[in-house]
Amino acid sequence: MNVAPIPSPGDIGAQAVAIRIGGDQAAFWGCGFFGAQDTLHDDRGRHYFKECFIQGSIDFIFGNARSLYEDCWLVSMANPVAPGTKSINGAVTAHGRASKEENTGFAFVNCTIGGTGRVWLGRAWRPFSRVVFALTTMSDIIAPEGWNDFNDPARDQTAFYGEYNCTGAGANMSMRVPYALRLNDTQAAPFLNVSFIDGDQWLQPYV
Repeated sequence: MNVAPIPSPGDIGAQAVAIRIGGDQAAFWGCGFFGAQDTLHDDRGRHYFKECFIQGSIDFIFGNARSLYEDCWLVSMANPVAPGTKSINGAVTAHGRASKEENTGFAFVNCTIGGTGRVWLGRAWRPFSRVVFALTTMSDIIAPEGWNDFNDPARDQTAFYGEYNCTGAGANMSMRVPYALRLNDTQAAPFLNVSFIDGDQWLQPYV
């Protein structure tokens, strides 16, 4: 937990990491991660999160790891927005993949997104940012456009942002940014289980 105050978008030096994970083959079952901006620094390596509670406001899951999040609760604590406004005041993810050669990315499967504010699913911290949300329930806090290119339109061509069979008011893809991908079964398959993180080679069952 990091109890630093919730920052406003654009505040300088407001990041307040609760945990950084930089080792390979790390797994977390039923853990809670609490903070505001940059809560969980999923830095590098292969990681597995199962039934975890992750709270934050801006980029609250960020880094350049290759991680699978299953059955997790992602809770925005961004400040509420006034009714009728279109302001964005948070983002769930900021993945930092810098080149297409890097086999990294975040996959969220059977998760639930809720809380307060109006947030993006992710923004492209680095040009080849890669995030997939599959079979996830999204509340209406998700902005209709869904994703953000970090104010660099060139990243529209290189980021990989996919959604697959998600539900809830925030999962409507009709107004998504043009580079958001509606994945079919074949495209989604590599992201849906522990094979995404080579888990069959190292992940031990939790007992």
